[in-house]
Amino acid sequence: MTGSERPWQGARRLAIANLKGGVGKSTTAMMIADSLSLVHRARVLVVDVDPQANVSRMLLGAKGLKQAHQASSTLGDWVDAATRGQPPSFAQMVRPQVSSLTEIVRERTSHRPRPHGDVSVLPATPELRFSEIAFDHASYAAADPASARLRMERLLNAALAPLSEAFELILFDCPPGFSTLAQAAVATADAIISPVLEEPLSVWSLQAFRDFGLKQTLNVWDPARHRGLYTRVNQKGAVDERREVREAVRQLGFQMLTTSIKEAVEAQRWVRRAGPDAHAPFNKKYGPVRNQVLELGREVASFITRLPHKT
Repeated sequence: MTGSERPWQGARRLAIANLKGGVGKSTTAMMIADSLSLVHRARVLVVDVDPQANVSRMLLGAKGLKQAHQASSTLGDWVDAATRGQPPSFAQMVRPQVSSLTEIVRERTSHRPRPHGDVSVLPATPELRFSEIAFDHASYAAADPASARLRMERLLNAALAPLSEAFELILFDCPPGFSTLAQAAVATADAIISPVLEEPLSVWSLQAFRDFGLKQTLNVWDPARHRGLYTRVNQKGAVDERREVREAVRQLGFQMLTTSIKEAVEAQRWVRRAGPDAHAPFNKKYGPVRNQVLELGREVASFITRLPHKT
């Protein structure tokens, strides 16, 4: 598999976000991180904003995540320190070089002069949700309901700014719902990708995310910076319903990526990485969806390359 230089310049921030759970946000984040680090040699930082910590488990395994927790190197630890007014540097907490791809490990250890991609992670644990509650309580101002979110935005921007030269892509894996930290991540992102299932409730959730979240709450809605992605696509049965769902999405004005990710039982293995030293070739890891993952990476690279400059 031949790598190529990334087509975009500078560091980009991409939020994987939607209100609905179970649509494949964490899996999408991992697929994008793997494909862009492998094909475009991007240095990717995954920031796990979800207390469910799925992408942290995918990247670190249970043992690696426990080590990060014991070292107080999780996003929850950062939020706790931010609540006290003394947030540490993200650089001190990031777990570097956690890619599970054999190809990436081989490039990393070959000592060749050319640059290679890799994946790092700022992991989450379930305690993150309670850290956020404490932060919200400490930051709340009766005269300004947005006070906690705006404070979190400032802190998050300040924490990420020094990393703009270390990483070409910063991926936020956001939780279901609209927590303060998720709002800050979405507001500071250059673009958003929203995984969607081919079912009416998923479309309803996507519309609410846009209308009440991005437009009304954050005032950051820009169709040029937002793409949907159909995930867990099952090509058997319910053809008419799936066609109606896609038409409803089109009628609502959402722009969807042309790539879609098929439902595959192999996806259930991705959350069970044995440990931080367990690796597998890309084709083995992704099995029957490997071509879709590569196509997703190419389309996302093209998407973030064409992004207009923020004003």
